[in-house]
Amino acid sequence: MKRLVTLLLGVLLLAPGIVTAAEKKAAQEPPGAAAAKTLPQKLDINRASLEELVDIPGIGPRMGQEIVDLRAKKGSFTRIEELLEVTGIKEKKLAALAGYLEVKPLQTSTAASSASESR
Repeated sequence: MKRLVTLLLGVLLLAPGIVTAAEKKAAQEPPGAAAAKTLPQKLDINRASLEELVDIPGIGPRMGQEIVDLRAKKGSFTRIEELLEVTGIKEKKLAALAGYLEVKPLQTSTAASSASESR
């Protein structure tokens, strides 16, 4: 019984050292390294599917569908602020979504535009 108590006390005394070692390892990484590993790449709202939009925190199926519908109506987004046209997205919500979303302009075919200019 005395050995068991001694063993348990030994384990309890060593446990904080194990946690401290893990904390030291994390502290050795450059600031922001852990956050960079966990942050996903921003999603382009001009190319995102409904399923991808719904995966963004704060966007549900209804809002995601409204974004897809607005994109279809506009052709494409040129600025992220255009999401303010979606029901339920106000300035505060847009600021939260901006960390997950971006707008990349859609490429138009240079061959097609060159052909139409030469006519």
